[in-house]
Amino acid sequence: MTDSTYKLGVLDAEHNESPYTPPHVWQQQATSGPKRLVLAPRGGQVALLKALAAVIPEPFGLLYVLVASRGEHEVGRYQSGPLSRLQVEAFLEEFETFLELDGRHHVWISSLESDALLVYDAHNIIYAYGPLRKFVEVAHDLGMQEGLPNVPYPHSHHYHSTFDATADRLMRTWPWRRFPLEETDDD
Repeated sequence: MTDSTYKLGVLDAEHNESPYTPPHVWQQQATSGPKRLVLAPRGGQVALLKALAAVIPEPFGLLYVLVASRGEHEVGRYQSGPLSRLQVEAFLEEFETFLELDGRHHVWISSLESDALLVYDAHNIIYAYGPLRKFVEVAHDLGMQEGLPNVPYPHSHHYHSTFDATADRLMRTWPWRRFPLEETDDD
């Protein structure tokens, strides 16, 4: 990949675009449901996702949310069957570069044995629901500080042609069940 391969761009005062680098922080937030941790790692989002998944029980469900297509497949929510920890880790490792550098998708990992849920969105933000204390420990272990995660505005999402074959390979990983996008999937 080149230096111009990034997922999320931000404009400076002269309207020059550059990659957005999150502040490497986490924050606990209230929602209309359970509290959650919002994590904005500077990089290594997939490594953080794997570390967070390591503290929640398996089996897992994986939801790949394709919000923008370059023709490889129809946009939608693609749901896996039940997966082991090793299967989820292998998936994340195989598609790490694609997941971190291309903005066409979100990835959800849910514990089928608990209420734990991890949502890695197209802004390189991870929303973690479940054992918040354990999630905070993971964040601290990775050098993250408590602070305000934010997404710059205006910003741009990048969908790279160099990842089209990878996107197709990802879609052939499992016999996904496709569902339509939900209204909030494009936020």
